[in-house]
Amino acid sequence: MPANIYCYHCHVQHSRDEMRLVVTKTGKRWRCERSIKSAQGDKKTRDAFGRHISALNKAEAQANIRMRSKD
Repeated sequence: MPANIYCYHCHVQHSRDEMRLVVTKTGKRWRCERSIKSAQGDKKTRDAFGRHISALNKAEAQANIRMRSKD
């Protein structure tokens, strides 16, 4: 079993002890405890977590674009 598992929600690898297997309408998926707890918080907390994850995803996408343009 791999040491790290991919979280479908925040798109990051986490250690197995930080993950929970959740049932979604498309099947079972791994999700980190941090994202689960953030989703259960108040609107301000959820929005802050969403902005943080969006910023990480945007930075990763821009880095990928820069890497491809160097080739």
